[in-house]
Order: sequence, then C-alpha cells, then structure tokens
Amino acid sequence: MKTGLARLRALVSGLCQGAPAVSPLPPTQPTPAPKPAAHAGGVVVINVLGLGGDALEKVLDMVEAECRKLGRNPVLVTDRDELAPFGRRKLIVEQVPDAEALAARAPDLPWRLYRERLFALIGRRWRPAASVSFGRRPEPACLAALEER
Repeated sequence: MKTGLARLRALVSGLCQGAPAVSPLPPTQPTPAPKPAAHAGGVVVINVLGLGGDALEKVLDMVEAECRKLGRNPVLVTDRDELAPFGRRKLIVEQVPDAEALAARAPDLPWRLYRERLFALIGRRWRPAASVSFGRRPEPACLAALEER
C-alpha cells in the first residue's frame, strides 16, 4: 500500500514540477436561487404527488391560470421521474421520493422521514404563503414540515 501511495506522490510531484497550477477552465460562480417572492401574492406550493399523464396536464393548466390570475408564484412538488411537463411550461418543480414505493423495496430505511425533511427544506427555501394538494395527499408530518420556518 505504501509503495502505491509513494508512486502516486512521485507521479503527482513530477507532473507539478515546472508547470504552473492553472485550471484549464475558468472558475464558475454558482447561480443564485430564484427569489421566492417574485410575485406580489407570494409563493404557493402545489403538491401533485402520484399524478402523471393527462391528469397532471389538466392540473398544471389550472394551476398556471389561477396563479397568474391571483399573482402567485407556483412551486410544484412531485414524486415522479418525468419532469418534462413542468419544463415545457417553465414551472418551478421540487422532486421528492415516492416514500411508499421505496419503503416496499427497502423497508429498513426511513423513507418517510427523509421525505418529511425534504418538505421542511422546501418550506424553508420557498416560504410558501399556502399549499394545495392534488392527487395523493402527503402525510400530515410533511405538510407540517412545509410550514416550519
């Protein structure tokens, strides 16, 4: 083990001798998160857990129209892998795991607690004025965590 580490150190020091330590790419700055209160009415979290296909499309149409009319900024929460419907509309989406499906595959892991903590992070990030659920309603602990500040 020491001989492999010694060879690696020798290789790295040999590469670094005579060449300045310059990154070939310019440093990138992280882009700031969008401002949560972009609209006068604030943010509303829309839970669309379990929804997909035509049902999701209908809900997204309604959400866009109502939020535009009320001057609210929708943040959608999904447990699906398909994010294209949100992207086509340029909607903000947060993805949480399908805790029930994951618990069936790995029952020894705390999936519900993990999802609850994600809802708490979503609440802290977006500070929603309200939340609405379509499709499968999240557990009461997730909704309570969403309101934590």
